[in-house]
Formats: sequence, C-alpha cells, structure tokens
Amino acid sequence: MVEMNSEFDLSVILLHESMVDKTGKGVTTSLTLNDIQDLARSSKSYGAHTLFVAHPAPALRKLANRLLVHWLKGFGSTYNSDRKNAMQSVEIISTIDEAILKIDLRTGKNPKLIATSARDGSDRIDYAELRSLICKNDQPYLLMLGTGWGMSSELMNRADYILKPIKGPVPYNHLSVRSACAITLDRLLGIRSV
Repeated sequence: MVEMNSEFDLSVILLHESMVDKTGKGVTTSLTLNDIQDLARSSKSYGAHTLFVAHPAPALRKLANRLLVHWLKGFGSTYNSDRKNAMQSVEIISTIDEAILKIDLRTGKNPKLIATSARDGSDRIDYAELRSLICKNDQPYLLMLGTGWGMSSELMNRADYILKPIKGPVPYNHLSVRSACAITLDRLLGIRSV
C-alpha cells in the first residue's frame, strides 16, 4: 500500500457546464449551495489545495460568492470556525480552463486532469494506481466532478485519467456528487491503516 506524503498537489473542481441530462443531451446544470459547503469540507479534510466551483452564469457565481462571504467574513465566520476554515480554499470561477490557468500560474505546470464517471470503460484507471502517481511526483492534479447525469464526452476526452466508477454490492449506482467526492478523496488521499 502506497502511503501519501505531504507534498502531493491535488485540487478539486465542481463542474456544471458541458454536462449531460438523463437522455444524453448536453446541458448546464444548476448550482447547489450545499454542494459547495460539503465539497469544501471534504477537500479540506483530505488536504486538497483548492476547491474550484465553476459555473458560466454570472448570477450563480454571485450567489456562490455571497455564500463565501457569509462563511469567511459574515456571521458564519464567528458562528462556525471549522466551516470558515474549509471555505477558505474555495474559488468561484467560470470555466475549467480558468482553474487550469490558476494552477499553472501557481505551480508552473499544467495539472493532469482526472475525470470521474459512474460508467465503466476500458480506459479507466484504478484508484491505487492513481494514488501511487499522485504521491510519487510533484505534478499537480485536478479532480473533475460532474453534476447532472455526468460529463459530456468532449469534457471527458480532455482528461488525462478517468477513474473507475465507485460501485457498491447492488446494481444501483447514482451517488450524489457530495458522496462521490468524499469517497474518491478517501480512496486517493486517505490514510490507510492495516
């Protein structure tokens, strides 16, 4: 078992544009404020550098920024310091390309993109193999999380790696993005005890 070192560089991005609906049609999904708070808490708990929340709609980015102000400077900042701590690493942006640029400016390297999907495929990477890659080099990584019924094929094709789906013991497989994020981060970055 590969143990993580403190030098890994993984960020998370929650995407809403270039998603698909249940019929496979391309859509832009709505922003859910609970997703931001819960993904921030999971990201902070597992040492992710930044949680990017990307949405093309200015009104929804404004709403997300109001949530951040509440937790970072408003009543929430004194009411719950743990939530404030988690929200400090959140950045509200328009597109995945903005996140890639920010990581490149911070590290001097384009991040390797990691897509997630509930669908099987021959090109999927195992969690243990990706965990080994993340902890063995100084390459930044960006974990892509989709909403709706998943990411479009155009977005998936941009990924350097696509993780194998999270599966339980039954055929049903439609986790919330909040649950999928926590499970994925634990598999990739969690401390393992024998």
